[in-house]
Amino acid sequence: MIDIRTLQKDDDLHDLIVLSKEFFQEYEAYHEKFFHIDDLRDSDIVEFFSRSIESDDGVTFVAITEGRIVGYITLFVRSQPSLYRVKRVGAISGLMIHKSYRRRGIASQLFDRAVAFLQDKGIKYFTLYTATTNQAAIRFYEQHGMAPLQTVMLGQIGRNEND
Repeated sequence: MIDIRTLQKDDDLHDLIVLSKEFFQEYEAYHEKFFHIDDLRDSDIVEFFSRSIESDDGVTFVAITEGRIVGYITLFVRSQPSLYRVKRVGAISGLMIHKSYRRRGIASQLFDRAVAFLQDKGIKYFTLYTATTNQAAIRFYEQHGMAPLQTVMLGQIGRNEND
C-alpha cells in the first residue's frame, strides 16, 4: 500500500536524495550538453526540500511504502509581475517515482494531491518544465489535463565539434 503525505521536518531525507539524483540523471540524459549533475551535492538537495517544508506557499508530497519514500512531487506558489493577468501561479518543480514503482498510479496520486493543494490556495493555473524529448512525461501531463504554454529555445554560442 502506498501512503501519500506531506514531507515533514523529521523525515529521513536519504531516500529523497537518492531519488533526486536519479531524477537529475534522467533529466541530464535529455540534455547531455546542458546539464552536469556531478556537482550536485546532498546539501543542495536537502536545502531544496527544506525550503518546501518551511514555506507557506510550497510543499513536497511523498509516496511511502514499507517505510521508504518511493516518489515525490514538489511545488510552490509564486507571484507574477504585474503585466500578467494571473497574479499567482503554481509551479511543479519536480515529480519523480523510483523506477521499481513506476506504472502503479503513484505519479497520478501525487499529481492529484499537488493539484488539490493548489486549489486550496486559490490557484487556477500551474506550470512545469520537462524536456521536449521526454515523451512519457509529456503524455502523462497531457493525460492529466495539461497543455503546452510556451517553448523554451536553447542556442549555443561559438559552436565547435567538441561542444
